[in-house]
Amino acid sequence: MQDILAWKKQIRKEMKERRQQLSPAQVEQLSRQVRQRVEELYPVQEASNIMAYASIGNEVNLLPLLEKWRQEGRTILLPRVESGGRMEAVIWTGWDRIKSGPFGIREPLGEPFDPASIDVVLTPGLVFDYKGYRLGYGKGYYDRFLTRLSPSAFICGIGYEFQVIENVHPHPGDIPMHWIVTDHSELVISWDYF
Repeated sequence: MQDILAWKKQIRKEMKERRQQLSPAQVEQLSRQVRQRVEELYPVQEASNIMAYASIGNEVNLLPLLEKWRQEGRTILLPRVESGGRMEAVIWTGWDRIKSGPFGIREPLGEPFDPASIDVVLTPGLVFDYKGYRLGYGKGYYDRFLTRLSPSAFICGIGYEFQVIENVHPHPGDIPMHWIVTDHSELVISWDYF
């Protein structure tokens, strides 16, 4: 058990460092490739309520897509960490109604949105594996939040190709993605949503 915890700590560190080595131009180019793939996904095309994230530390930048979807009249949600370690989805109405959260992540102001009404969650991660499991920063916010979704919600991991490895050694409480989109590929975990 200690070996796996040490390994997870090390792989998180390596992936953060590798991501930080990307230049702004590389982040934009690879993000554009991811956005194109995400936009083509049927569950995303059909979704009214989409939860995404405000990127930090060279994460894949979904912002142009979020802006576009918002202009189309879709409800765009971003995560907000509440006291007690609970994550909520909150409607994003623009950068004028934002605060900086506990990890320097931009978080929307406003009332929490009902997780059962979310159609799609675009989920960031540091590492993903071939079974759809992810490693985030180790706090478990997403895993606890994803259990509150409707069974019909589509959960899609978002990352760079180098962030996908064979096995992240998931914990029993970890929730797998249904699909993972990177700049070079799509990893299908479940066809149930197509």
